Amino acid sequence: MLCSEKFGDEDLDQWTRIAGGGFGTVYRVRHQEKGFVAIKLLHQNTGSSDALRKEADCLKKMSSPYVLSVYGIYEGKPPHDNTEQQGIVMEFMERGSIHTLTTDLDGPPPLPLAVQLVYQVALGMQHLHSNKFLHHDLKPSNVLLDKDFNVKLADFGLSRVTASVSSNIQQSTEGTAGTLHYMPPEAIDLNCKATRSFDVYSYGILLWSIFTGKEPYEGKLFELVAFRIQKGDRPDVSLLLEEKNETKNKMVELMTRCWDGDPNKRPTFNDIVDATKRLFSVHKDGIGAAIQEVLSKLVHNQSQRSSQYHQTNVAASDPSSTEGNAVPNDIVDHPRFAAQQTSVGFGSRNLTEQEKTTFVDDRRDYIIQETTDAMAIAKELWEMGMIHKEMYSSIKANKKNEDKMRALFTTLRQGNTVKAAFYDALMKHNPKMLNS
Repeated sequence: MLCSEKFGDEDLDQWTRIAGGGFGTVYRVRHQEKGFVAIKLLHQNTGSSDALRKEADCLKKMSSPYVLSVYGIYEGKPPHDNTEQQGIVMEFMERGSIHTLTTDLDGPPPLPLAVQLVYQVALGMQHLHSNKFLHHDLKPSNVLLDKDFNVKLADFGLSRVTASVSSNIQQSTEGTAGTLHYMPPEAIDLNCKATRSFDVYSYGILLWSIFTGKEPYEGKLFELVAFRIQKGDRPDVSLLLEEKNETKNKMVELMTRCWDGDPNKRPTFNDIVDATKRLFSVHKDGIGAAIQEVLSKLVHNQSQRSSQYHQTNVAASDPSSTEGNAVPNDIVDHPRFAAQQTSVGFGSRNLTEQEKTTFVDDRRDYIIQETTDAMAIAKELWEMGMIHKEMYSSIKANKKNEDKMRALFTTLRQGNTVKAAFYDALMKHNPKMLNS
């Protein structure tokens, strides 16, 4: 067993949820000796712990400056759920992922830092492929960043030496469209055998995401995306070409080679490392200034969001406000009713799509546990065309309401539009839970 070191509850405290995905939930946890670590727990309905141990072993085998380090296996009862669970204990990445970076920046990172990111991802992928490993799920949320914005590849839940990708496609047909957006057209064929060119295609889409700060095909339905990818559609590069910037022109040239419809025409990661290394050498001296620019913008954006959040809650609880459901002053003056009014004001006011998305993302676990009518919500999304028939049937097949909700949450990876529609359906069918 590669990951022989065991971690128990006696050395761990300060559990904070930081992310959730198809395989499990990730927590930041303080370890008495190592400081803060990340612990990834399997969802209870994923069954065997083989997948978790496999991922831990993959990470351990692939030790590299550009691959996330794994410390061992957690076995214990986390404070938020007093049941026996297992998890992977990994190094904690202070800066989140490329996905969180572009989200927090509201756009792409400065050019020198973007070039460093794609160069380091290429080095990490070159390392995996040289060791005869495929990643199978290369996308912004699986590229983590340390405190200095250096890259660490993560989430090897689908990695393998060589195998059919049918299981990956099956997951996509069940709603993991975020993964579909980074998958090559040949992967739509369930008989396809995964090769290195699979990861190269994903890298090309990742390049586009980094340099635009956007998600590909955002808000588009699963069936349409799958159909158009097979027909040769790719993300729009026109915005990158408008600036007449030589580096961006070369990046567009590289990404279009990577996402070529013919796998045999895609470059290898040896080729990609050579190409990105040349561009990295041009921008290397500007990386320090780029990081300072990013840090300043992150602080500014966080300050703005905090200010907007404060103003929103003040407006929602203000009895004189015309927004929301105003009530007589004598009722609002009573603390109990004032608290209720604040809650109703928040739930009933017109949130933006991004606010609804943030609300759903931040409260995933609570919503799954507390929502009482998953099928009503699923049916509404199905009737709106937000989820496809197979996914609706899959949700319906689950016996427990909580499992239905967990399956329903996988459809939300299609983008903010679907998450906003989910929020609206949640407000319609479970307003008391949402307002609480």
